[in-house]
Amino acid sequence: MPVLAMGGAESLGAMATDTMKLTADDVQTLVIPGIGHWLAEQAPDKLVAALTAFLAPYRDGTAATPNPRPHAAGSSRRPGMTR
Repeated sequence: MPVLAMGGAESLGAMATDTMKLTADDVQTLVIPGIGHWLAEQAPDKLVAALTAFLAPYRDGTAATPNPRPHAAGSSRRPGMTR
């Protein structure tokens, strides 16, 4: 699953990346120097540029086909999921 983990260097920094790597296998990192918690307010141009670049393959239809993780044999639902 592709993930763009973002953080300000004066706040979480790469902690978002470290956390996302626990569950996702394709994690890209954006740490903006001199920025705290409010990326969208403090660095809107950098944030939009990073999001645009990250989402471009999906907009253009060039993104790789997702490779879902196999489920337990005989089960079509993830553990803990209810219908």
